[in-house]
Amino acid sequence: MSGWVPDSRGAARRITALALCALLAACAGAPLPRGEPSSALAPGRESALDATVAGLALAPGASAYRLVAGAEDAFALRMRSAALAARSLDVQYYMWHDDLTGRLLAGELLAAADRGVRVRVLVDDFYARGLDEALANVDAHPLLEIRVFNPFRSRASVLGNAWEFIATGGRGNHRMHNKLWIADSRLAIVGGRNIGDEYFGAHREFNFGDLGVLLAGEAAVDASMQFDEYWNSESAVPLSAFARAAAPDAALETARSAFAAHRAAAAGSDYAARILRLRDEGALGLGLDALRRGGAVRVLADDPRKAQGGDGPLRMLEEMRALLGRARAEAIVVSPYFVPMRSGTDGLLGLRERGVSVAVLTNSLAANDVAAVHGGYSRWRRPLLRGGVMVHELKPLPGSGGGDVDGRIGSSRASLHTKAVIVDRRLAFVGSFNMDPRSARLNTESGVLIEDPAFAAEVRAHYEQAIAQERSWQVRLVDGRLRWYDVIDGREVQVAAEPGADFSRRFTALLFRLLPLDAQL
Repeated sequence: MSGWVPDSRGAARRITALALCALLAACAGAPLPRGEPSSALAPGRESALDATVAGLALAPGASAYRLVAGAEDAFALRMRSAALAARSLDVQYYMWHDDLTGRLLAGELLAAADRGVRVRVLVDDFYARGLDEALANVDAHPLLEIRVFNPFRSRASVLGNAWEFIATGGRGNHRMHNKLWIADSRLAIVGGRNIGDEYFGAHREFNFGDLGVLLAGEAAVDASMQFDEYWNSESAVPLSAFARAAAPDAALETARSAFAAHRAAAAGSDYAARILRLRDEGALGLGLDALRRGGAVRVLADDPRKAQGGDGPLRMLEEMRALLGRARAEAIVVSPYFVPMRSGTDGLLGLRERGVSVAVLTNSLAANDVAAVHGGYSRWRRPLLRGGVMVHELKPLPGSGGGDVDGRIGSSRASLHTKAVIVDRRLAFVGSFNMDPRSARLNTESGVLIEDPAFAAEVRAHYEQAIAQERSWQVRLVDGRLRWYDVIDGREVQVAAEPGADFSRRFTALLFRLLPLDAQL
């Protein structure tokens, strides 16, 4: 008979668990606090940046632009523009590291706020949530506000994050991958770099080669409007909703002291010495005298509602499709994480059928910092080659070998991080958008599209330097087998299998090639 009597303790545990699940689900769906709406400050006439940009004598509605290839140049541009800003700094990033360059730039933002500059910082929460206390010290400044994009309510628990992921239907899988830096609504920097040592050539072991674009004029105003769209979106939540300094004045003094100490220590680093040397040689600065003009410039970004999932607009995916669809003679795709899937593969092969020359540059397995992504890419490599698409894979470049690919890289190993598309030698896109499912449908992305043969030629020159035989393997099909072509002692040789990759990386790539996880790559 006892087998028919319910276990009251087990029933109670199940009821408690169900109640807890319901409570957590309700909390996961409860609306988070929203910050006060704000807009970019209009360009003025009183600051050094105002005078410098005014000196360009741009016509109303016109833009000026230049490619930012050097890693140190990219860092110096941000430091210098922050130091010159008189009214506003608006910055938006996926990742901001707490390292040498990350702290220097954060210190510059706080110093700007101390001068009376309004500073708005929007960072994706995936990496920011581990820095709540440190960020709250800076956020205590009345002129500096930090907002986190698509935040996790659970700030430190992996289990809590996992449950939240399930309870919200995978919302946490949608991240803000945008990169944007705007000073006084006069100058904007867009591209693929996050904030961290490996993006500015400061890491001792590993650095990324990347590209960005400095914008002035109407394009900078457009970038400010784009920032506002994200800043005021439903997904942008004030950091103060999760972390707040108990004693704001003391917290700010703590932050100022920490940044001052870091700046003093950094002044003696090899990286600082290199920056100063390049500055003294005239290689660094705003470089506005090198700005191009005359081309059509469009600052692009996904709708921030994309991060909410569902059937929202996929602006950047449609922009990339439209851009490649305009190709009549040549299309070049540069993407460190390249997973074209069936639709992308068919699209590129469709261009070949129309007689368009199509080329792809991506990381080799040995150079890719995410071997799983390479596994997703590898299943589409053979059909692309069979259809006549030229494929190059970047080698893990030693020493300063990455310098001419996308910037001066002084590390023991370098990897491609540039996201670019060049069409018919007149259209060039540079931004954060990878040719993979994550950029297409999960993350929000941004960038700039410029129609100017001179600018496109400059972007294309970096591609050509990257595919040189000493820097890349060309992948070919030989009798139906994949072969990587290299030059050793001046002689071209064929290499079988994934060159330069150890067993662990090959196994990971193979595993993700077999698993049905492409949509997450």
